[in-house]
This record gives sequence, structure tokens and C-alpha cells, in this order.
Amino acid sequence: MDSLKDLLDKAHYHKQSGNRRAWVSALCQLMEKRREYYLEGRDNRQLDIYTDGLFKILLLELDDKEEESIETAELAYLGISTLLQQTDTALSEYYKRRILLVHYFTDYFTTAIIDIFLDKYKREHRLQARNLAIEHLEKMQMSDISYLEENNRDFINHDEQLADVSNTIKTGSAFSDEEHQQAILMHRILHAYLKVKYKN
Repeated sequence: MDSLKDLLDKAHYHKQSGNRRAWVSALCQLMEKRREYYLEGRDNRQLDIYTDGLFKILLLELDDKEEESIETAELAYLGISTLLQQTDTALSEYYKRRILLVHYFTDYFTTAIIDIFLDKYKREHRLQARNLAIEHLEKMQMSDISYLEENNRDFINHDEQLADVSNTIKTGSAFSDEEHQQAILMHRILHAYLKVKYKN
């Protein structure tokens, strides 16, 4: 098995050279050993490129099974949230990546949100629990969007993807300060939950 650094260097080279087949092959290797590579990369600077690779795997739908896609999404979220805790640089880019990850792949996070926050409720109200989980995930996106609006408004204004997500999420009731704080807490709890889940 290639080291994480060697594999990510290989993927970057093939992407830059336009060799899509070799690039996808490298991403598939990352996908097949995603847990092992997470453990290797979680405490070094490769984590940034690792999480970006997982995001590309999801966008390209390289996973064959839903449970594999869920694991890929959870590991990408875990890596991004770890980066947000570890660094003072590139924060806006990491917030963007987390917003898009949760927005595009909401369904892959509903089970974790239900298990953490709605476990008792789901036994009698499974459909309602799923709908509530989606609402929680929307609020979590809104908390990240609010951070960017307060700290780097131009970043959203000049990013078409974020602007589209922001306009979509903002339809509905106003986002209160209390909801904002709750959403920040949900991010922290989800991060801690996934950190335990993938610690070995």
C-alpha cells in the first residue's frame, strides 16, 4: 500500500496532467483504504488533501454501496472539522468544504444525527426523525454560512456554489442566535461522535 503522501502526490500529478483514468484510479485506492489512510493522515498536513480526495470520491460516485458512501462522507466531515480545530489558515475554504459536503450529501449524515440526537424519538416516529435530522443538518450549514458572512463576506459573494447554497438554506424562518449556538454545538458533538467511531 502506498503511503498517504505518495498516493496523494500521485493523484495530484495525474489530475494536473489531465490523466483522468489514472487520477480516478488513485482516488479508488484512497477509497478502498480510507480508514487506514485517515489514521495515517489525521495528525499531519496531508489531512487537507485527504478530505478533498474523499469529497471528490463522493462527487464522482465511486463507492458502490450506500454504507460505503456514508463512511466516506463521515470521514470527510471528520477530517474537515479536525482541520477547522487545528489551523488558523484557510478557514474559509474549510468552512466551504464542510458546507458543500453536508449540503450535497445530507442523506449520508441523517443516521448519525438520529443516533446522536433523536435515538429515542426514532423508535415510534422514524419518518419524522429523519425530517428532523435534515432540519438539524440545515441549521448546521447555516451556522457555517453565518460564520463566513460575519468574517469573510466577500468569500461567499465571489463563490457561486456557496451563494447558491446560502440562498437555498435561507428560505424559511429566520435563524435565531439560539439556533446558531445549538448548531455550533451539534457540529462539535458530531465531530466528537465520529472521532470515537473512527479512532481505530
